[in-house]
Amino acid sequence: MQFRLTRDGAAPAAARRALALAMAGALLAGSASAQMTLAGSTPEDGATLDGPVRTVRVWFDTAAPLEHSTLELSGPGNRAKIEGLHTMGENDLMGRVTGPMPNGEWTMTWTVVGADGTRQTGTVAFTVQTPPR
Repeated sequence: MQFRLTRDGAAPAAARRALALAMAGALLAGSASAQMTLAGSTPEDGATLDGPVRTVRVWFDTAAPLEHSTLELSGPGNRAKIEGLHTMGENDLMGRVTGPMPNGEWTMTWTVVGADGTRQTGTVAFTVQTPPR
């Protein structure tokens, strides 16, 4: 797109608007929310376990601020809880599981708030299937 300058050296109004829009777009692109990506988990998504877990852990592509993060479990009876949420300094969140974890399908829900304030939530689903004794 080409614009001609007026006699006084100023660009026409259309050119100034186009430039302003382009600059605004560039600023918005630069400040777009930095989405965190789940890099892995223990247990893994879709896993079938031969017994209850005692710790859970999720890893991200960047560090999740601990003070704005949560890990929660839901499953049969909803009595298993994650306590002692902490990080091992490896872009992770980790906690110990307390309470009964009977056989069935379980979901671990993670929530993090990125450095730009964007809240993200995701899930990891797994099955506990303790063999009969």
